[in-house]
Amino acid sequence: MPVFFATKFFKVYLRVITALTMIKITASLFLAIICIGCTNKNNNPDTAKAFFRHDWKSIETKDLPLQFGDIISFNINDTLVKAIILDFDKDEGGVWFGMCFLNENKLFGRQIPSGFNGDCVDLLDYAYLNQKALGDFEKITTENIDLNKIAVGSFSPVSNYKNLLRDYTWGLKQRTKKQTPCNKDVLGINSVRECYFDLDNFK
Repeated sequence: MPVFFATKFFKVYLRVITALTMIKITASLFLAIICIGCTNKNNNPDTAKAFFRHDWKSIETKDLPLQFGDIISFNINDTLVKAIILDFDKDEGGVWFGMCFLNENKLFGRQIPSGFNGDCVDLLDYAYLNQKALGDFEKITTENIDLNKIAVGSFSPVSNYKNLLRDYTWGLKQRTKKQTPCNKDVLGINSVRECYFDLDNFK
């Protein structure tokens, strides 16, 4: 499927380059709008969301130290960073844990336009931490998340805890800004799509 290929290629591409986080997210958003506009003629948000759903069937996860739905925390430079494991990926560099940051019980997400009529697609933002970089962490609990309700909106590969804290701090800052409605500034590079979603919405 062309959209699947484009999404996977883009994900690999972002791991190779060392661009700024904002450039990664803007590019990811731009790709999303193109994919949705070209393939989702009925502007159905549920149909559009399907293009960004997870698929790690080829990855053996049962023996990994982190499992789907695990809520974990990191103490990084005296800052408590909390996240939930929602995706897995694997390439020549090893296994990557896709984690969505949490602010209390709210997930880092974004709403992107589905077409140009004001409909939104609700997606989650991830940082992908390589297993080789996994150090000290605390497992808090495991949530029963409905895999069919989640899909990735933006992603940033991180190779150490310093970069994990960087992405977390940047995400908090972005979500203090006023969100741009989905029918406004659809292709604008300065639009604010970041928002929060309640964790309970995905159970």
